[in-house]
Amino acid sequence: MSFNFDERVERYHTDSEKWLKYRDQDIIPLWVADTDFRVAPSIQQALQARVAHGVFGYAHDQGALANVTADWVSKQYHWTIDPDWVVPLSGIKPFFSLLQQCLLSTEQRSICHTPIYPPFTQSAISSGREQRHIPYPIFDQTSLLHSPLPALSHQDRLFLLCNPHNPGGRSHRRQELEQLAAYATEYNLWVCSDETHADLLLEPGLSHTPFAALSTECEQRSITLLSAAKAFNLAGLGCAVAIIPNLELRTTLRQAIALRMPVPNCLGVTATLAAWREGADWLNAQRDYLRANRDHLAAHLTTLPALRLITPEAGFLAWMDVSALGKSDPHKWFEHHGLGFTDGAPYGDPQAMRFNFGCSRTLLDLALSRLTQAVNAA
Repeated sequence: MSFNFDERVERYHTDSEKWLKYRDQDIIPLWVADTDFRVAPSIQQALQARVAHGVFGYAHDQGALANVTADWVSKQYHWTIDPDWVVPLSGIKPFFSLLQQCLLSTEQRSICHTPIYPPFTQSAISSGREQRHIPYPIFDQTSLLHSPLPALSHQDRLFLLCNPHNPGGRSHRRQELEQLAAYATEYNLWVCSDETHADLLLEPGLSHTPFAALSTECEQRSITLLSAAKAFNLAGLGCAVAIIPNLELRTTLRQAIALRMPVPNCLGVTATLAAWREGADWLNAQRDYLRANRDHLAAHLTTLPALRLITPEAGFLAWMDVSALGKSDPHKWFEHHGLGFTDGAPYGDPQAMRFNFGCSRTLLDLALSRLTQAVNAA
């Protein structure tokens, strides 16, 4: 079956946060992490069947999501899990704050690399916990641990990992993860690994290794976060999972989730089940399209030496260093030139932009044309 990723789907007149941000402005939205592609036909069909039923009371998936998650990680990552380890979530962002409140006293702190996906750092602030930041070698893609990890104290308890990395797009290698595992063992850290971009590996020959899959010991100190939201463009449907092998930890977090977070809605579960059961062909085709978009973007930026691009190994988000342009507010400056990138400041670098290339090639070419005009006018 062929899939048309070149289709320009009109989103201005929908509830799209991505497109409404610049409604009635001549600015291309290239920011928030959703794509402009229609979902897989199998997902549309499953949702249409569920809507046709016409009743949307309190839902209980009766273990279907846990079983499908176990099948998916087995096929995609060669990781065997017990479905009992799977905890459904209505979203990942609020879970970060809940996790810090549950696992850390007010005197303890979490650890993460920066630049990083903002909820990693914002969750510490919102939960009233301290956080230690480790510089991430984002423009040196040779190793997650290029810079030595610092010595820790008894206050450090939770390591927040993003694999593949957002915004850098690096897929962390097994050897790197093993070094991190040794570090976590030395300091007795819980490790929460956000792996929501794992199904979007673009680099041929790479495979995703979950942190928890390294060993039984890693499993027992891990929380792995997965969702079909990024790979299958389902972010608006509110469904994710946490895989928590440690029984005591899982019990604690299940109780906290039940008190503080809504359950995934029935349409989100329906879409996720269809994605992980029947969406593999569509996903493979999307990866091919995104890879071509990524390579097209990278080739174009070689003509713009003022911009330094990190070519992502995974995902549809590219990180650009724009400091050579000498703009005090580069995000606003790019908007003035019709380009709505993600501002790098909340990630930890105000002289960087995140470029969402999860769009049709026609729209990408228009964005690249504007980018060239903007840089040449700088």
